[in-house]
Amino acid sequence: MRLWTTMSLQLIALIVVSLACSILFSSLLILNHLPVWWMICIPILYLSTLLIHRGSGVLILFGFAAYFLITMPVYATAATAQLYILLLLAILTGLSYWLQVILFHAQFALKVAEARVSQLIAVDPETGFDNRDRFLMDIEAERDRLIRHGETFVVSFITLPILNHFEKRYGSSEYEWFLDYFSDELHEATRRTDKKYRVAQDTFAMIFPRTSIENAHIVHERIRPLLLEYSRQNGDSLTVECSDKSFEVNLENATIRLEKIYRYVESKTKK
Repeated sequence: MRLWTTMSLQLIALIVVSLACSILFSSLLILNHLPVWWMICIPILYLSTLLIHRGSGVLILFGFAAYFLITMPVYATAATAQLYILLLLAILTGLSYWLQVILFHAQFALKVAEARVSQLIAVDPETGFDNRDRFLMDIEAERDRLIRHGETFVVSFITLPILNHFEKRYGSSEYEWFLDYFSDELHEATRRTDKKYRVAQDTFAMIFPRTSIENAHIVHERIRPLLLEYSRQNGDSLTVECSDKSFEVNLENATIRLEKIYRYVESKTKK
């Protein structure tokens, strides 16, 4: 908060000083009967410095300085006025340079903050599983590990369509109760090294390192009867339908399978 407050004060001060210098610059032009079109250099100076490069403002300043020196009148009063104008242009150039520096640091601080926030929210708060973004990162890491060691891994998905309207139909308390039940049972059915994710509202994913697709299906066989025999908080039974899909990834099919996995996840998140 202190960082943003300091930057905000600096930007406010910069705008006020720039406005004051611009007014003085315009006043000098008018009082000394100099070409008023020179005032167009102010927006050009700022826009070129901010949008193109910091050095463009310096180049514009050198251009005006050369023009002033070439057209410098012999009268001391007019020459002094042009020197004042040149000084104001130098100040405006420095201010525009400073403005870009401040904005650059502000953007960098914002990107760092966003990166920290994305790390903090990498866990789905309702289940404790990692989220979709972390899943996509871990898929890449698992692929890199596969290339180094040449071992297969399996990516499995469990879809529970009822979750799309579960809370609305049965209430938030029952919804939380079911998610706690499902996440606990999924933890029990998998190994500690197996990674679990919630990639969509109704879809969960698992990465099974060093596992064949046959062994991954054992987890689905353990979970399915637990969902078919689910009991609500009041004791009433509820049949929860589920569907599953698995992808076995090895060195030969890694690229193709990962593309299919990405498409499958995207199809689930677009619902």
